Amino acid sequence: MCGIFCMICSNKKCNLEYVINEFKLFEESVARRGPNSSHSEFFSLETSKLLLAASVLWLQGPGITKQPLTSNNSTLLYNGDIYGGPQVDDELRNKEGDTKLFLNLLERSSNITETVYNIEGPFAFVYFNESENLLYFGRDKYGRRSLLIGKDESDLIITSVAKRNTKYNFIELPSVGVFCIDLTTKNWQIFPWRRKSKHFYDKLNELEAFLEQSILKQEVDNEELKEFHPPNESQLEFLDNLLKMPSEEIFHYLSNSIYPDRIKKLKELLESSIKKRILTQPKFCQNCFKQFNCNHAVTGVLFSGGVDCAILALLANKFVDETRPIDLMNVAFEKNGTYDTPDRKTGRDTLQELQTLCSERTWNFVEINVTSKELDFYRKERISDLIYPLNSILDDSLGCALWFASKAATENYTSPCRARMGADELFGGYTRHRAAFQKKGWKELDEVLKEDWQNLPHRNLARDDRVVSDHGRQLRTPYLDEEVVKFTQNLNSWDKTYPTKDLPSGIGEKLLLRCLAYDLGLKNAATFKKRALQFGSRIANSKEKGHETSDRLQVK
Repeated sequence: MCGIFCMICSNKKCNLEYVINEFKLFEESVARRGPNSSHSEFFSLETSKLLLAASVLWLQGPGITKQPLTSNNSTLLYNGDIYGGPQVDDELRNKEGDTKLFLNLLERSSNITETVYNIEGPFAFVYFNESENLLYFGRDKYGRRSLLIGKDESDLIITSVAKRNTKYNFIELPSVGVFCIDLTTKNWQIFPWRRKSKHFYDKLNELEAFLEQSILKQEVDNEELKEFHPPNESQLEFLDNLLKMPSEEIFHYLSNSIYPDRIKKLKELLESSIKKRILTQPKFCQNCFKQFNCNHAVTGVLFSGGVDCAILALLANKFVDETRPIDLMNVAFEKNGTYDTPDRKTGRDTLQELQTLCSERTWNFVEINVTSKELDFYRKERISDLIYPLNSILDDSLGCALWFASKAATENYTSPCRARMGADELFGGYTRHRAAFQKKGWKELDEVLKEDWQNLPHRNLARDDRVVSDHGRQLRTPYLDEEVVKFTQNLNSWDKTYPTKDLPSGIGEKLLLRCLAYDLGLKNAATFKKRALQFGSRIANSKEKGHETSDRLQVK
């Protein structure tokens, strides 16, 4: 994980001293994302001044790659991981790390957009081509890493993280393609991904209104998501059979008679996703990286005990050195002087299942207890800036819960944190999926699933990246691996979820994922009801409406 900061200054008073002073407003926040190294480069151009700065958290390669990284009249700021792609040289990645590989790919590319689109893994980047005076930047196609745009009357900022209450206003950069600024003319272009989001033009219109200038749009052929075709009776026959069975027989029936091939494939893809995210990280924790000798936990899972995180924990067990513990971070907020939350209860129950299935492993169940006083203090001092420019009640509760969970990871040595982001969107786990199915059947459910998937980059992921990375920790999301996403989105809705009111909650929704958990031996976790983090940890007030603006985030 790294922190990215770029400033383009065009006013008459602009010089090195001015730019450095402006950067100091954000320097601490950027530095917290990358505690291993921090550097900057200043460029005095014909029509403007340019500052490129970065902080680095070392997670790939044989050693720390300092940033900004410069080569052949080009300079790169990069925050991310490369796990594969048709043009990726695995030998170069293993030898020199993914930052140098990313720069190498850009320098050799005849089509930067296509090159970036085909890279597998989460990232955000800023790339300065000095010979052409062009600045390229963007987020990966799923929007797993944060990048914000800030401006005042004459300055433009591109950064991983910002602050409230400065002279700059900020907006999240939409993850819709690669952007380019001609630093001579100040003109903007967007080179869209091959698969445009349905919100592509809405998001660009928002950005143009924010910038108060137009963006030239390069046209591309659009790849659509899987087209919906109504199911026939034979395709749904197995689902009708479920309604006649006792709950305890459903997963056995599906796992052995209906889903065995799909379960096997999903398990293989998730194992591959988790394996490459574990084996590419350093073998020592943040406290021990200088002496290269460590026996602490270097793998952690944000852990409510639910089906999504239980699967991640169990599959991670296969690839983590058996002599090391795995941290299971379980967050709870004070309620009437206690921390006996729903997620604490299910977390302990699933811990027992993991201990039974993997008795040779040490599982550290890390209880993160947050007092009301702590919550109020850190929300005001740190978390509100990280959630910004988002400001809803839902952003407040989820952002705070993730920040405290990853803070515990800092104190218990773990560097990367595995999290379940994307599972509900891909496998149909939200209550609105049940409501859509009950209202208009499979077609409506299909539309809501597609809508939720396309909302994910600007609704959740950048915010989650900012709050977790504030502790110098990497948020890793195995469910959002490209191959897992491709497999899941090619399934019909009825092949992965059945959110009918005729089945108990905790059975029909995310049906395929629950079958995988059952097949892995997680018999109890497979049946736990879906519970949103904000309610399972008891940070949220159920009387508040999540989409409304949070007054708590406005406190200075």
